[in-house]
Amino acid sequence: MIQSKKELEKWYDSNDPWKYGADTEDIKRKKILLTELPDREYETVLDIGCGNGFITQDLPGNLILGVDLSENAIKYACENNKATHIFFEQQNIFELYHTEKTFDLIVVTGVLYPQYIGASSNLIFVIIDRLLNKNGILVSVHINDWYNCRFPYDLFREHIYPYKEYLHRLEVYQK
Repeated sequence: MIQSKKELEKWYDSNDPWKYGADTEDIKRKKILLTELPDREYETVLDIGCGNGFITQDLPGNLILGVDLSENAIKYACENNKATHIFFEQQNIFELYHTEKTFDLIVVTGVLYPQYIGASSNLIFVIIDRLLNKNGILVSVHINDWYNCRFPYDLFREHIYPYKEYLHRLEVYQK
């Protein structure tokens, strides 16, 4: 069953419901993600499911957009954002298909689970393919047991590592 927006908003009644900023596992997870990014210039970057901006604020790029379904999460992300090149918008992953923007780097963390996207994996591929520039980089980071999507791009890097009581799968693709 897909989680309702109302449930998500309730979860985001606080600035950091996951306690990312204080959790050593999440700090490590962010460091691994940033380390695995290919070293290149990124003009435009999209963080899908950015939450409160925990990952977004440290991504490389000249123009960074974080999107999340939760209005509360976006509110907290905006309040915490001090950078002039980082922007946040409230929208769901399916609405992204209609944007005119394209991106050199797309990061998707903890979003491609059935409770968020239902059985829409193929639609997600279409949306991301439309948004990702040629030779662009896609980074997908998810709990391995909960995630069964694979993208139809060249797998550049793959990193599986312990995360809390799970295994995290980080995949870096190039279009």
